[in-house]
Amino acid sequence: MTQNLLNSTEAQTQKSSIIKRKHIFLILTLSFMVNFDSNAAIPIIATYAGKLGASIIFTGFIVGVYSMVHIPSNIVFGRLVDKIGRNKLISIGVFLDGISMLLYAIAQDPLFLLFGRIVHGIGGGFGGPATMAYISDATTQRRSGRGMALYGISIGFSNLIGFLLGGMVAQIIGESNLFLIMAIVLFIMSFTSFFLPSIYQPSKEKISFKEEFKTFRKIVLRKSMISPYFSILAMMFNMGIVTAVYTLMLENAAYTVGQTGMILSIMVIFSILIHYPAGILSDKIGYTKVMLIGLLLVASAFGVFMISFEVPIPMIGMVFLGLGHGLIFPSSAGAVKENTKGSESGVATGTFYALIVAGVAIGAPISGHVYDFYTEQAALMLGIIVPSIVAAFLIILLRFLNLNKKENPKPV
Repeated sequence: MTQNLLNSTEAQTQKSSIIKRKHIFLILTLSFMVNFDSNAAIPIIATYAGKLGASIIFTGFIVGVYSMVHIPSNIVFGRLVDKIGRNKLISIGVFLDGISMLLYAIAQDPLFLLFGRIVHGIGGGFGGPATMAYISDATTQRRSGRGMALYGISIGFSNLIGFLLGGMVAQIIGESNLFLIMAIVLFIMSFTSFFLPSIYQPSKEKISFKEEFKTFRKIVLRKSMISPYFSILAMMFNMGIVTAVYTLMLENAAYTVGQTGMILSIMVIFSILIHYPAGILSDKIGYTKVMLIGLLLVASAFGVFMISFEVPIPMIGMVFLGLGHGLIFPSSAGAVKENTKGSESGVATGTFYALIVAGVAIGAPISGHVYDFYTEQAALMLGIIVPSIVAAFLIILLRFLNLNKKENPKPV
């Protein structure tokens, strides 16, 4: 039994070591696609729902239901990624995303659009954890940061291109035509996923629901997961503030929608630029230190935002925010990879993805509430407080780890 397990592990390592660059490019393209469709929908889904006859309240529900479904889907389907395998669920996730885009395109009333949003949230719950787990399998432990950096870059490009094209192309050809084109592309991409080599073999052992829950709790509540999970949650909490409140502040400061979009694109561009260097740095000095630097930069960005809305202050703040984002994503994702084995990657990455969505889902309404009932400065102050608290925790963690090293030196 032990020998068979060793042979299986050795075979998996050999498969991982011979994966070709074209397969890495394909999985990165697939990760781009499973994020691109949702990003392209963000600028237009509310107005599209209104055109179909949705009330303001129901439009808000249509927009928000994606996150409501997507968060638990990531966690539940993340476990299926470990139980069934990466390749099948990548194909299912991309195909379901295509189905959701098709449903958007043919929707004639708000209820049908709502159903499409639910399918979209489920599809993302398959595709996100499966693509991230596949990249994790294909990356050696020594190069975890770099592997996750490439993954983060694919997501960064999906944000940038999705935001830019979503509104522009829809304005030219119409929302339904845009959704139809995206559906066709996603169906084609779901077919190309069959060309990915299988580098992970799921266990055939059947366990009870109680054991499944114990496994999930053991992985998610592992001490080594606290710093990456809280770091990504804090970062995305701040992105929720930017999405819901800071964009509104810019609008009130007489910036046009186009100018606001350009300011936000600065953040995405600098995040993409720093991703791979951050991955290299994570592999060299450790993930926690890079996460700490990123959190301090994110907090600093909101300090800059508080100074003024006059040019170039918002742009400078976005540079800081982009650099912080680009440092935190690959380092936190790399830490998740380093502290999980292959049979746990789906659960760990599913939770990671759920926290990405949850951060925005929590940060947006809380900051909106503070903005409505207090002041805009108080809302921006949240963007300093939350990452600073997590940064303080990481400093304590680093000191604790260094103290342990001194008390328990490695044998010479």
